[in-house]
Amino acid sequence: MTAPILPEALAVLASTPVVLRALLASHDAATIESPNADGWSTKDVVAHILDAEGIAFADRMQAILDRDRPYITSIDPPARLDALGYRTRTLADLLADLERQRAEHIVWLRALTPAQLGRAGEHDHAGEITVADIAHQWAYHDLQHLQQIAQMLQSPLVTRMGNTRKFYDV
Repeated sequence: MTAPILPEALAVLASTPVVLRALLASHDAATIESPNADGWSTKDVVAHILDAEGIAFADRMQAILDRDRPYITSIDPPARLDALGYRTRTLADLLADLERQRAEHIVWLRALTPAQLGRAGEHDHAGEITVADIAHQWAYHDLQHLQQIAQMLQSPLVTRMGNTRKFYDV
């Protein structure tokens, strides 16, 4: 039997929409929609988190729960942003959708049994992955993108820090 999902992982997943709202509330559209050096804007990152909510996490987990050892293929996140119209949506709409879906998914995740968490599928690059693996990856993915967004929001502050920049590796 597989151990339950770490409470810390569930806490991260539950808090991500709230953290995103708090981080982004005071920023104007130009800041939110300006791409970084990799071509991603803060809004694109939020859209990716929303897109991954289904295709990379909940859908994969459900496939593993529904079928014996399903084969799971990788996705192309940037292509999905355009193909599925995420870039045309407002930040407010993306955040509202993420909040709604995440609330439902937290209830679902909390109800999974150890036997369900131990079920496995075969990923085209990672090999064997279990429902529990994906649940923990989901929280890690959120934290990785929260860190990315924080770094994107830090960037315009650097030129206004004067000599206090010496306290940081910037």
